[in-house]
Amino acid sequence: MTHLPHAHPPHDAGGRFDGPVQREEHDAAHWEKEADAIRMLLSDGKRRLFTTDESRRVQEQLDDATYWAMPYYERWILAFSSLVMEKGLLPEDTLLEEESRLRAEGLDRVEGEPAGAHQHHHDHDHDHDHDHDHDHDDHPYQADHDATDETLSPLRLRGLAVRNLLLAKGVLTAAEIRAEIERMDARGPHNGAALVTRAWTDADFAARLAEDAVAAAAELGLDAAGTKLAALFNTPSRHHLVVCTLCSCYPRSILGRPPAWYKSRAYRARAVRDPRGILAEFGTTLPPGTELRVHDSNAELRYLVVPARPAGTEGWDASRLANLVTRDSMIGVTLARSP
Repeated sequence: MTHLPHAHPPHDAGGRFDGPVQREEHDAAHWEKEADAIRMLLSDGKRRLFTTDESRRVQEQLDDATYWAMPYYERWILAFSSLVMEKGLLPEDTLLEEESRLRAEGLDRVEGEPAGAHQHHHDHDHDHDHDHDHDHDDHPYQADHDATDETLSPLRLRGLAVRNLLLAKGVLTAAEIRAEIERMDARGPHNGAALVTRAWTDADFAARLAEDAVAAAAELGLDAAGTKLAALFNTPSRHHLVVCTLCSCYPRSILGRPPAWYKSRAYRARAVRDPRGILAEFGTTLPPGTELRVHDSNAELRYLVVPARPAGTEGWDASRLANLVTRDSMIGVTLARSP
């Protein structure tokens, strides 16, 4: 793994790349959900083993080609496994010993998936969005990820080893990991839609949401989980678009896991350089004269777009209105659905 200084670190995609946004959707695989859960638990208020900035720092030390070839959740495994070693929680020799045990016992295999099935669960960019060629000999993560056998990639094996050792040490429990996965699975656009429809039908609530989105969410029983959240209200003359050029910061505590395209470098780069082009790819054309504001999320602040209420919905109840609110409209790449 090469660590090199960068004039533009690999994660800093803002304005640097081109190409269409690949919008295919997929559900997260179990190993991805587990990597997500372990990362969140290790940095939660109970353990505080590292911060978001420390996690980013590990990933930002990768060279550009390796960073973009490595699947999104494998980068997370790289980050938390490196940090638990760096902080002395798991010595490297102990981790290597556990990896060897897993291989010797044949546990370094994909369980419950046909050969190659795990290929569909990646968030890195595809060949048509690369501005460099990948030599699989130089990037074992990509090579292993694309393999047709069922052997876990080096980082997926490392994630499994870290999980086992953290459970053995009592740092985490299997129940905590399951509960975190279930909490994240329960979060989704329906939560954001509840906020939006309440704002559409209650002017006082809309004012509170604009003033303090975290407190307003709590009124509806939604926990922002320590995230500072800002609501951006679209109007007939102003439209908001949200991106995270440095990573994948997103109001996960409300909307759940971000879509793969939100994490892609094409979206992260072009949203700041060509935002109207991005909107056009999603089928969104703004009226002439509409101001377009792009907001770059970060570890301290996440954004939720409140789309403008569609005309012709006067008198509709909240459940009917909620059907018009989509995840994409709360990111700002589309408008709310027309009635």
